[in-house]
Amino acid sequence: MKNWVRLSVLGIVVLCFLFSGCAAGKVYMARSGDDQASCSELEQGLELAQSQMETLKETDHTRRNVRDVVFGAAGFIFPPMGILNAILMVSDSHVADLAETEALEERYNGMVSLSNQKECGYVYAMIPPSN
Repeated sequence: MKNWVRLSVLGIVVLCFLFSGCAAGKVYMARSGDDQASCSELEQGLELAQSQMETLKETDHTRRNVRDVVFGAAGFIFPPMGILNAILMVSDSHVADLAETEALEERYNGMVSLSNQKECGYVYAMIPPSN
């Protein structure tokens, strides 16, 4: 009976951690109006995308890194903690931030390409793929 209670509590804790973070997945950006946008609208969109990318890149992930080290070490002592750490890594907001940054870079490059096609000037440069 005690083992069943412990397992239930651990299951509830794992579910709480799993659903408390941001789910990392493909981020889709609205591009429908980009083709019809004027040069000034494209420039505003490019400035906004740049500021959003900077905000995401400056996000401090120190707490996540400390958590990963603690749970990783605890996983050697108590193996279910290693499973919890793996689940948290999958559902971590850091991974979601990376996916959003990648989607913003793709949209930014698309707007730069449109800006060049419309001959708005070559103020902005394409962002090289981060591989």
